[in-house]
Amino acid sequence: MASTYRIRLARPDDLASLPDIDTLADSRFETTPYGAALERFPAVSVNHLAELQDQWRLWVAAEAQDRPVGFTMVTLDTPTILHLDLIAVRPTHTGHRLASRMIDGIDAFCDGRGFTQMTLTTFRDFPWNAPYYQRLGFQDIGDAEADADPHLGPRLRDQVAKGLPHESRVAMVRKL
Repeated sequence: MASTYRIRLARPDDLASLPDIDTLADSRFETTPYGAALERFPAVSVNHLAELQDQWRLWVAAEAQDRPVGFTMVTLDTPTILHLDLIAVRPTHTGHRLASRMIDGIDAFCDGRGFTQMTLTTFRDFPWNAPYYQRLGFQDIGDAEADADPHLGPRLRDQVAKGLPHESRVAMVRKL
């Protein structure tokens, strides 16, 4: 039930559980054509998570007992553009709109703080990726614009360098 979850900023006592959530969330891709390539991406580290937590850039979805079951990490690309680096939800808690609720929570937090857009990069062809984010108000910005963007372009090139096919990746934006 969605009401049993709460979206909040991460706390120091949440950090140790988040790498496990990331690993479990990635397991959804193991049987896809990109499973092997995704193994080349490092797991999130508690040290990196601590840096983000200190800067309001780490959000969690917590269950009724206030234990995290999902999280998202964000980067400030510019004073007006926020990038969603990672959204991970424990597979046993999918289907409760937690990614949507975390994105909406970040959007609400950003209201009045000068942010104009939120970006992300994701897979084009999985229903829980680009099609899902489109339903949440994100739009594909197109390959040429994404490749030329000073923040999205390097992210996409890094993903391709690590083995993800360029045609499988998409950059998306949501106006805030």
